[in-house]
Amino acid sequence: MKRLLRRWLNFQQNDKVLFFSLLVGLLLAAAAVARHSEIEAFPELTNVQVQVITLYPGKAAEEVERQVTTPLEVATNGIAGLINQRSISLFGLSVITLTFNDDVILRDARLAVSQRLGDVTLPAGLQPSLSPESTPVGEIFRYTLSGDLPVDERRLIEDWTLEREFKSIPGVADVTSFGGPRRAIEIRLSVPRMSALNLTSSQVAQALGLNHVNAGGSVITHGQEAYLVRSLGLYERPEDLEYAVVSTQSSGVPVRVRDIGHVQIGHQIRLGQVGRNESDDDVEGIILLRKGFDTLETCRLIREKIQKLNSSVLPAGARIEPLYDRTELIHRSSRTVFHNILFGVGLVCILLTLGLGLAYWPLTLAVALIIPFSLLAAFVGMRLFGYSPNLISLGAVDFGIMIETAVFAAESVIFYVSAKDRWERETLIEALDEVLAPALLCAGLLLIAFIPILSLQRIEGRIFRPLSITLISAVIGGQAGALLFIPMFAVLIHSGRQKPAVLEPMFRKLLSFAQKAAEHLSRVTFLAVWSGAVLLSAIVILYFTLGREFLPVLNEGALWVRLFSPTTISLDAAVELAHEVRAALRQIPEVTDVVNQIGRPDDGTDINGFDVDEILVQLTDPRHWSTAHSVDGFIKKCQDVLTPFKGVDVEYSQPIKDNVDEAISGVKGELVVKIYGPQLDELQKYTNAIAETLRQIPGAQDVTPDQLFGQPELRFTMDHALLARYGLQVADAEDVLESALLGKPAARMIDDQGRYVDILVKPDLPENPTQAMLSSLPILAPGGARVPLGDVSQSQLVEGVARVFHESGERRSAVKLSVRGRAVVEFVNEATRVIQAKVPIQLPYRFEWAGSFENAARAARQLMLIVPLCVAAMIVILYTWFRRWHSVGLLLWEIPFSLVGGLAALHLMGLYLSISAVVGGIVLIGVTFLTGMMLLSGWVHYGSPWEALQNEGRGILISSGVAIVGLIPASFSHGIGSEIARPFAVMIVGGLASSLFLTLVLLPAILARVSMKKQK
Repeated sequence: MKRLLRRWLNFQQNDKVLFFSLLVGLLLAAAAVARHSEIEAFPELTNVQVQVITLYPGKAAEEVERQVTTPLEVATNGIAGLINQRSISLFGLSVITLTFNDDVILRDARLAVSQRLGDVTLPAGLQPSLSPESTPVGEIFRYTLSGDLPVDERRLIEDWTLEREFKSIPGVADVTSFGGPRRAIEIRLSVPRMSALNLTSSQVAQALGLNHVNAGGSVITHGQEAYLVRSLGLYERPEDLEYAVVSTQSSGVPVRVRDIGHVQIGHQIRLGQVGRNESDDDVEGIILLRKGFDTLETCRLIREKIQKLNSSVLPAGARIEPLYDRTELIHRSSRTVFHNILFGVGLVCILLTLGLGLAYWPLTLAVALIIPFSLLAAFVGMRLFGYSPNLISLGAVDFGIMIETAVFAAESVIFYVSAKDRWERETLIEALDEVLAPALLCAGLLLIAFIPILSLQRIEGRIFRPLSITLISAVIGGQAGALLFIPMFAVLIHSGRQKPAVLEPMFRKLLSFAQKAAEHLSRVTFLAVWSGAVLLSAIVILYFTLGREFLPVLNEGALWVRLFSPTTISLDAAVELAHEVRAALRQIPEVTDVVNQIGRPDDGTDINGFDVDEILVQLTDPRHWSTAHSVDGFIKKCQDVLTPFKGVDVEYSQPIKDNVDEAISGVKGELVVKIYGPQLDELQKYTNAIAETLRQIPGAQDVTPDQLFGQPELRFTMDHALLARYGLQVADAEDVLESALLGKPAARMIDDQGRYVDILVKPDLPENPTQAMLSSLPILAPGGARVPLGDVSQSQLVEGVARVFHESGERRSAVKLSVRGRAVVEFVNEATRVIQAKVPIQLPYRFEWAGSFENAARAARQLMLIVPLCVAAMIVILYTWFRRWHSVGLLLWEIPFSLVGGLAALHLMGLYLSISAVVGGIVLIGVTFLTGMMLLSGWVHYGSPWEALQNEGRGILISSGVAIVGLIPASFSHGIGSEIARPFAVMIVGGLASSLFLTLVLLPAILARVSMKKQK
């Protein structure tokens, strides 16, 4: 080690131009990487997913399942890398979600799915499509198009102007338009006149299509000029349709549209409606981020585009009003994270100055410079491994840990230089040689401690793998910084004794007290056994009395409320209910905006019916919260104001969290019980029984069972014998019914602004025809007879299937719930016992848990497998270093020393044992090895634990102190974005505090007893 140090110092001092050129170049390159790094609010939390969306207008859920969903599931099953396949079939829509392994590239997955779709045979006219190239956390911007224009005109502007403008932004994958009726030109046909002329809606639609075409001829030449020949026959105005000829009577008299009906402006069937504050009918746009693009830059371009559209593009009476901007969440989270970082760095610098002393300011400056150097190294490491920095990983960085090696090196330099009368290079080499070798070994052990974190999978891996890469890179940067800056600045300090540091008297008193306490403990027989028993007992008690959960809930500064009404509710009734709910929620002072979405958008990217109302509740800046101070507090406020609304179930979540929960488990809920089985009625029975059981368990909130049935149906059952008597086919009768309700598409008209509007042919019936009206619709028989629909079918009102869920080819149902006021793991364990006792589920039916509990169980299994292997690797490395098993055993005492304090700190702070805290504990073990290593190295060097304590204790106090104060801001932070880092920081701070006390008191006492046994 001395030879390497001597060569390194010779290079620094003899080749200064080359050294500083390389150093400056390295710093500039790292700064360029950091400057161009795209900082995300949260990491991408879901696997690669592709959705296959198929619209089947007018068809019931069971028909969609049989004719669309099942063939598509068969076709897409078995794609390379596929780990999960689930689907939902409901009225007019099939959505299949395919989840792939992490190593599958999104575009490759989309290509593979597209190729499989080409082999599927579906009913005529159906064309499956893929979801946008985005992710569940990609909903980065929402807006509404408000103004005085009619809502259908605003919807046309949204479809034909705004979507095109926003999609031109590079980072935008798609724009989902929600709300507002889609305009259509309706040709309302008189049923009696149609019957008199023996015409059907299909014939009229076909004739209109033949009248609405342009044709191209060829080129003719006149002299030296060439003329293109065109035929223009497209309808330009709705009034033109009235003159279209649809038939000719036997007398040669043409039958025009105006002879059998009239033309009017109407709307296509509505699948959803959006309301905002006082408005019940608004047009909303949801902008999706393309995977891999920068959120902040894309949002900035969106805001610029909105400013341009509002000022110079949109007509008077229409204006874009932003509703949700992910930039606000990122800025709020950034404010919290960078406040914690700067505060922590400030505390570290203050402690370094007070601990090392002003006389040794060059070394203080050298250690302080390692902090930004480590941060630059973290950015470089993230770039090399293909990760983008996020606020969770940056918020968990403790720069005190990164500079521990430098602190010990600086303390050693001060100790050796102060004992010399003049400065010598060999003195510096001896000082660094004493600490760098064990310090670098401990840094290597710390890197091994990160292996379990790197092995985490799925959502926990996506959160903590970037954090691990950040910490690993920063640790490496800290070691490199110690080699770079400590020798560079050490030449500036003066030899001999200098004025003591401000904290020197306090250090002496603490070490004196520690030695006295250790001397008393060293007289205890079997000290190691008794202390070990006490520590292990404390760890066991703390572990089993701590509540456990997967991850803390991130505070997004907004609520996502979901109302479940009876499945029989109509759109008008749902809109009326939504108006009252919005008014109730706006009574909360901190609520700034309330927007609700009933049903689903027309493109099928959501899967709700009129019975589901999703509400975005925007809250003011958390710094201005007064009536509540947390997400759970505002959920309680919402529960209070929504209590008067009876007959509805309510779920509470947050925008990003809700999308992530759905993407992971396939159900919009934090915690889910999934029930599998073949028959829908049995599934519904078990679902209701489990939901009722869960409601009785303390901690269960927002318990909502899936409602598979309850969709009212007016069902027309065709009589094949009667149809055959009239020479009719089933398609003839169903065509009449479909035309009456959905309309028959005839053509598409282009208005004066180049926008397409569908032309629909429909019988002139009321908007909501009665059963008798539909039964009286005439069917034209081959012989010219007019047969009422009711004569060849039987109509009845029945309760039909509302939705059908599949997972891995099986039908399933689910119960969604949230757990508040207790740990999730304990709740699930109790709930499982109660369900098994009270709900006798018979095979082939079964239930299983999904959501956060499933994630926690998977992470626990992974850590239980990897952590022991890593500890074993550490033991082997330590043995190769010490060559004595008792030294290894003494150093391993640092594990219980640190864990007991970390678990106790979680108890005191009211936190649960989550994956975040476990990761903090793993890092803690690696960090505390350094303090134990320095004390053991001093014991080996001096031969006495008391000399080791006095000579190494000061460095241990300073290094542990800077590590603790560096994470104190994160430990007590409650701002947005601090939830994941807080248990991580609390675990490390508590563990370092207990480890510091026990290392300075208990470990020297044990070493003293070992020394006494050796002497004997």
